This record gives sequence, C-alpha cells and structure tokens, in this order.
Amino acid sequence: MARAGHVTVPRADEGSLTDSTGKDDMFKRWRPLAFYGVSGTVVASVVSYLLLGEFHGQDEIDAVAGPVILAFDVTGAVFAFLASFRRGLEERTRRAWRWIGAASLVLAACSISFAVFGTHGFPAPGDIFRLSFTPVMLVGLLSLPRRGSGGLARWKLLMDVGTVVVAGAMVMWYFVLGPALAAHDLPGAAIAGAVAYPIGDVVLLFGVTLVLLQGVDAAVRRSMRLLAAALLFEMVGNVYLGYLRSHPVFESITTWQFSCWIIGHFLIASAAFEQSRASSRRRFVGGPEGAVSRMPYLSVLIGFVLLAVAAVRQGAAYPWLGLVAGCITLTAIVVVRQVFALRENHQLAVTDPLTGLANRARLRDALARALARSIRNGQPVAVLLADLNGFKEVNDTLGHAAGDRLLVEFAGMLRRSVLGSDVVGRLGGDEFAVVLSDIGSRENAEAVVRRLRQQMELPVMIGDVVVQMRSAVGIALTEPGESDGEAVIRRADEAMYADKRRIKNGPGPTSDQKQLATDLWGAAERGELRVYYQPVVELPSGAITGVEALVRWQHPAHGMIPPGAFVPLAERIGAIDEIGAWVLAEACAAIAGWRAAGRDLHLAVNASARQLNGGFADRVARVLAETGLPGAALIIEITESVQVDNADVVSELHRLHDLGVRVALDDFGTGYSTLRYLTQLPIDILKIDQSFVSVLNGTAQSAVVADTVLRLGRMMNLTTIAEGVESAEQATELAGLGCLNAQGYHFARPMPGEELESLLFPAVSQAG
Repeated sequence: MARAGHVTVPRADEGSLTDSTGKDDMFKRWRPLAFYGVSGTVVASVVSYLLLGEFHGQDEIDAVAGPVILAFDVTGAVFAFLASFRRGLEERTRRAWRWIGAASLVLAACSISFAVFGTHGFPAPGDIFRLSFTPVMLVGLLSLPRRGSGGLARWKLLMDVGTVVVAGAMVMWYFVLGPALAAHDLPGAAIAGAVAYPIGDVVLLFGVTLVLLQGVDAAVRRSMRLLAAALLFEMVGNVYLGYLRSHPVFESITTWQFSCWIIGHFLIASAAFEQSRASSRRRFVGGPEGAVSRMPYLSVLIGFVLLAVAAVRQGAAYPWLGLVAGCITLTAIVVVRQVFALRENHQLAVTDPLTGLANRARLRDALARALARSIRNGQPVAVLLADLNGFKEVNDTLGHAAGDRLLVEFAGMLRRSVLGSDVVGRLGGDEFAVVLSDIGSRENAEAVVRRLRQQMELPVMIGDVVVQMRSAVGIALTEPGESDGEAVIRRADEAMYADKRRIKNGPGPTSDQKQLATDLWGAAERGELRVYYQPVVELPSGAITGVEALVRWQHPAHGMIPPGAFVPLAERIGAIDEIGAWVLAEACAAIAGWRAAGRDLHLAVNASARQLNGGFADRVARVLAETGLPGAALIIEITESVQVDNADVVSELHRLHDLGVRVALDDFGTGYSTLRYLTQLPIDILKIDQSFVSVLNGTAQSAVVADTVLRLGRMMNLTTIAEGVESAEQATELAGLGCLNAQGYHFARPMPGEELESLLFPAVSQAG
C-alpha cells in the first residue's frame, strides 16, 4: 500500500509473474476459439463441397475427404493422449483416454490403409483397422469411472440400455440386415461388408449409452456427449453404406457417407480436445433418473415408427419379421422396467433411506397385519422398542457422519437378532422398533432382547474410535383379541423409558442399601477398609513390575464386600473422596516400603471423575511428600467418564503430570472415547479393557481391537497394559501382538499386602 507522497514500485519478478499469468489465461481463452474456428471452417467447407460439388468416381471423393478424416484422427489421438497425462483427472479417467487415443490411432491407420490399398473387396486392410476400432473404443468407454448402482437401480439401467440397443438394432435390421438377407443373389462378402460396420456401431452405442446413463465424473460429461454424437454420425454413415451395399443397383459410396464420417471424426477429436482442457471435479452426474426415464419411450417410438413405415410398404417376411420382433422386445423391456420402477418407488416410500429398515409407515402396516393374524390364530404379537444410549454424545463429539454409522451398525444388530419373518424398522432419530409376529410368550420376546444384548457386547470401530453400544429396550405384548396398534406401541414406549431410567439411575435403594450408605461414612476411620493389590507383570517373562491398588470393605456385619457393591454407592453419596484419599495414602506408604526393600515397583490408583474436580493434585503431592514415594512411581487411572471439556479436570491432570505422576486411561474403547482424550489430556498409558482380551482366540478377527489399541499406543508413544488376562493362550497372543504389560487372574488375583510380600520377597518369606 502506498502512503501519501510515495509510489509503490512493483518488483521485477512480481511484474513478470503477472504478465505470465495473464498470457496463460489469454492462451486458455483463445485456444478453444482457435481449435473450433479452424476445425469448424474445415468441416463446413469440405462437407459443403462434398454435398454440392460434382464428382466422377470414388477416387475423387477420397482425395477430398480422406486427408481431412486423417487429420482429425491424428488430432484426436494427440488430444486424447494429452488428456491421459493431465494431472487434474482421476487415474481411471486418464487410463480410459489412453485407450480412446489408441482408438483414434486405429482410425488413422484405417484412413492410411484405404488411401494405399483402396476399398475394393471386403475385407480390405482398411476394413480390418476400422473393425478393430470398435473393441478398442469400447474398452476405453467402459474404463471410465462410473457411478455405482445396485439392486433395482442396476436392473433399470440395464433396461434403459437395452431399449437403446434394441432400437439401434431395429434400425440396422430395417436398412441393412433385412435387405441383405432378402437379396439372395448377394455374395457372402457383400453381406458381411454391409452388416459389419453397423453391428460395430450398435456395440459402441451400447458402451456410450451405458456410460452416459450410469453417470460419469463431471469432467467427462461434455466429452462423452460429443463422443455419443460422433458415434451417431458414424452409425448413420455406416448404416447408409450398408443399405447401399445390400442393394447392388445403387452406388456403394456417396458423398453423404463421407459427410457423416467427417463430422463424426471431427466430433471425436473435439471430445478429446475438451477432455484435454478439463479437470476432475469428482462429482458424478447423469444416472437412471431424470432424462434417462424418457429414453425407453423414445426407443419404443422409433420402433413403432419403423413398423408404421413398413406397414405402408406392405412387405412380407422382410421387414415385418424383424420389426415386429423388435417392437415386441422393446415393449416387454419397457413394461418390465416400469415394474421395477414401481417396486423401487414402493420400497423408497416404505424404507428408511439411511439404514434400509422399514420406516414408520411400513412398521404400522406390518403391525396392523400382525394384529389381524393374531386375532385369527390366537398367537400374541410383541412390539420391541429400542433407543440408543449416548447417541447424542457421538453426534456432538464425532460428528453426524459417525452418528449415522452408529445407527447403521445398530440396525444390523437388530436384524441379526430377529427372525426373517419379523419386521425391523426405524421410527426416527435413534429410536427403533421390531414387530414380532406369533411370538408365543413374553419369554420368547425377552430371548430376542438377550440376543440383541449379546450382539452389543462386541464394540464397533467408527473411524478411529472404539464404541461400545448401549440401548434401552421396552417390550409390550398384545392382549387376546387386541387390534389397537397405537396402544401396543405406547406400552412398549413406556417400558423402554422405564428401562432407560433404570439404566441411568440404577435400581432404587433397598433398606439394606440405605443402611450400607450410612455405614460407609467413616468406614476408613473405623479401620474397616482394606487395600488389595493385583500385580502387573511384564510379558512374556511374567516378572512383577507394578501393582494396582483396589479397595475392599470388611463390614462388621456383612463380612467382605466387593468394590462393585459399594464404590458406586460411595460416588452417589459423596463418600468417594474420603475413601480415595485413604486408599492413596495406604498404598503409597506400602509401595514406598517395598521399594526401599529393593523392589522397583510402580503403583496404580484409580481416581473417579468426582475426585478430580479440585484439590486432587495437592492431595497427591502431600501423600508423595509424606511417604517418600517418587512421583514417577505413581500412576493415576482415570476412565472415559472424565469430562474432557471440564477445565478444572484438565488442569488437575496437568498438575499431576508436573509432579512426575503418570496418567492411565482405563477401559479404553468401551465407551465413547475418541482421540480427544489422547490429545487434550496428558495420557501416558492405555489400558486394554478385558472385553477385548477375553475374545482372543488366535484369529485375526478376534484380535483386531486389541491390535488396534496396541498400534495406536506405539504411534503415540504410549505404554499399553492389557487387563483381564485369564489364560496362558491369551498371554501368549498378547505378547505376539507386541503387548509388554498385562494383569489378570492368570498371573494373580487381587490380594492383601501380606500375600503380595510373599511374592515380592520369597526368600524373606521362607526364612520367616
């Protein structure tokens, strides 16, 4: 920017760059004008001269048209090969244009052969090259990347292509094949020469129609339209040539064929020129809908027009036989296509587009029919409603694409859990329904739910995330003679929300649980809590390298209570802070003593999300100072319930890291964890959940999740520990996958400190 009184002078290199860019833009703008200006002038001049001039023999026509056709063939080959090297195009598109360039070279060889050897007698050398053009061009057309289609759409596409090909075959029959067969005095070579070119054109018509109707990359659309027009001109010229050859009283070559061929070869060169300028937009256009839907009717119209012309001429077997057969075939194809279209429209109207399940309308219809059958046979009907838990979290954290993938996976689980006669559908959002016909009893319906729960046991991979599905399920059975489907759905909906509340809040507290909650306060001060230790070993040696501290409650009245019975209760009533502080102090003191006795161990202590809400790092620092345990020997284990977006939690974890304390992410992959946990939190260790370890059976499929977590740990320079190892085979497979640390019942169960000392110091234990 220039200030007042100053002038900004551009640098020399800036000016040259601007000039170069401007020249390039000007060249790109003028290049099509130059190509079409010169080519169009040549085509218009030569075609006008051919149609209006007087010629004495085919040699004079060849002398005028031959060089022009050859020039366009060479030009088309050059531009096709230029397009095949254009980096902006997809690789498959470039490969296809190499084939099309080769086809143009074959046409050039055809022109040269006709000029050198002449056109007398079939097949002449030029005929061989011209017929070779068909398979080479067809390979090029079919090599183009096309939009995929399946199911009814594929059948509709084949019907559309069939109508076009049959219409082209009818034209060939009427003008070429029929007359050639009717003329019994024609030699076989003459008949072959009459029908060979039109048959090749029908084959290419199939190829270009398939490409255009199925849909191609947007960058290829203009070129394909030009190629289609070129092949139509070629077909008109060749059909006319075949018509003349099948009527010996006429000339075999006229200026009309050459005019069509010149225009056709010009359009092939234009298609290659347009492709050499285009870049791939990676957007497929075209397809069996829209304009395509009019194609069958246009083909039928052509067939019946030819039939009407033949009727006027009052022919015998020719041309009635071929035309009637063609029209019958066309009509049958169009009728079948309409049947497929109606079926497809019906499926679209009653199918959920994302999951492929029945939509709400089809579900209600299926339920009404099941209820009517139930009234007749007395067998009850059950409606199962399922709602995904945590679906909103997946949408919010991973995006809607991941949410859609989750819905598709859950839809597949529902399909696999029911019989083929049952109707599975999606009501909307993350809510699904199943109509279970002739279910017999509630126990049978609950068996379906158990199968669904089993399907949800294995987690699914969504991108880089391992997700464990959870669902609330409600069941409602019909009463004898019941016909109100809405009432059944309403009862199933109420049962589903009751299940959702049960999952969220847990069962209501009993009188014993209320008493346990009261007793839990002050349990540490009364000396009722115990610390148990489960060893963490090195693989494959099995040497103990650390321990995980686990709390137990020795209740004076109920005896030893496992943590699953009172830890959730402690979190609910707020006693977890007191219990967690006591476990941390006790375990750190014990590990510090064992380390002083010569065992270099690390200690892992669990911390809930509630404990990390403030002051936790200060408490850890005090315990480390009091016990003399170095921060590097302590591991704080957190679960995926930790709130990544909570600034206080993230701050506490970073403060722990500053103390040298390592942080482990426990049960990785069993919830809705993402890479955000590993990138936004100071994570050092990933613990592979026992659900992934328990499925190991020596196959690659069973090890896919464990192997993925191990690979992720290596890529992010994280330590990995496998939990829940219960057999030597699992330990061996984990070691083979590259896992270096593990814990589980195969090595040792959780044990009091006294028992662990006997393992850590066996010599001292034996002496004692």
